[in-house]
Amino acid sequence: MRRTLMVLLTGFALGFSTLAAAADAPDCSEKQKAVDEAKEAAKAASKPDLSSCKDMKGKEKSECEKPLKAKSKEDAKAAKDKVKEAQTALGCCKNPKKKGCATP
Repeated sequence: MRRTLMVLLTGFALGFSTLAAAADAPDCSEKQKAVDEAKEAAKAASKPDLSSCKDMKGKEKSECEKPLKAKSKEDAKAAKDKVKEAQTALGCCKNPKKKGCATP
């Protein structure tokens, strides 16, 4: 009887400590959503829209595509930087003591 009582008390104590730890965990769902959106934007920015040059041929087509591809490359780089920033923010949300995170 005594042993059963001790096991039950230990089980309750562990259960409550788990609930308390879960309550202390920060809600990072907004940061995760920002990471997902940034990844989608990076994916879309990496492909240039060359539909306006579709009807052209030869040198004219390549001259038309060149600035579009350059802009797409710049946009993709900016989008990758946004993804990196969002992932850093998410990492700091999950573990505020992580190196490089500002502590409030």
